[in-house]
Amino acid sequence: MTIPRLGEPARPFRLPSAQGGEIALEDFKGRHAVVLWFTKGMACPFCRQQMSQLKRAYAQIREAGGEVLQVTTSAPSRARFYARQFALPFPYLCDPDRRAHAAWGLVKRAHGPAYYAKTWAQAMRTGPVANDFGDVKPLVSEVPSLLADEDMGLFIVDRGGAVRYALAGAYFAEGAPRGLPGADEIVRELKRCAAIA
Repeated sequence: MTIPRLGEPARPFRLPSAQGGEIALEDFKGRHAVVLWFTKGMACPFCRQQMSQLKRAYAQIREAGGEVLQVTTSAPSRARFYARQFALPFPYLCDPDRRAHAAWGLVKRAHGPAYYAKTWAQAMRTGPVANDFGDVKPLVSEVPSLLADEDMGLFIVDRGGAVRYALAGAYFAEGAPRGLPGADEIVRELKRCAAIA
């Protein structure tokens, strides 16, 4: 699959939530625009940093008529652990088999051992990454996902269910993680969505 084009209907999914139950993108249709963020999850220090960025903007996002859904590769059992340990600010959804990621055109590329050794070395040089959630020691089972060359994606879906904003691609570029748009840009896009609806 390819990444959705602007104006295209959002691709549906229903996933288990760290906070309990299941959540579908369809649940928000007609009620809220959705900031849909595909990420590696809490085990990734850069994801926690970006999660902190969205947490700080969350009140503005809600005020602009939006909701944030974080779609991670975390297993549901691990996600429930995160929900017990941290005040997760918005729904933290589990896509360990990457079906929702793939449906949204977000790919995972395979590499040889040299790639993973280089990625690990770069991550070790970075040192601690500031975030609002503290340090998380990943499980051994989470390490391959942390080192994987996979895409991230941030999409905004309007209340009618159409994709109105898309930022997606390789998570790491030139040794650094791809950044998220700032709160002002996200809120501006949410307001644009409200004007279209």
